[in-house]
Amino acid sequence: MSDPRLILMAEVHGRTGVIDELRALLAELAEGAHGEAGCVDFRVLLADDPGELVLYSSWESESALRRHYATPHYRRYRERVGPLLARPSDVTVHHLVGTVHAQDPNPPDPATFD
Repeated sequence: MSDPRLILMAEVHGRTGVIDELRALLAELAEGAHGEAGCVDFRVLLADDPGELVLYSSWESESALRRHYATPHYRRYRERVGPLLARPSDVTVHHLVGTVHAQDPNPPDPATFD
C-alpha cells in the first residue's frame, strides 16, 4: 500500500430516523471506492453522537480523488444523500507533503509466541 498524498475527512450529519439508510448508502460508497485506482483507504466511522458519521478516505493524488467524483457509486451517493442529512457535511481535504510511520520501540519477542 502506498502512502497517501491527500486525506479527506467528512463529518456527515444524519437525520434522526434514517441513520441506518445513511449508513447503508455510505457503506456502498466505501465499497465502490475501495476498488478505485488511487484510493489508499476509505472508511465510514461512527462518531459520539448517534446521527453523526465520519468519512475518512486517503488518496494517492488529487487526480485520483477527482476521478472518484466521476464514478457511478459517487454519483449515486450524491443523488440520494440529501434527504438523509440534517445539514450539509463538513468536508476537509488535507494535502500531505510527507508521512512518517511510527516504529514500535518494544516489539514482541517471537520466541514467546505459541
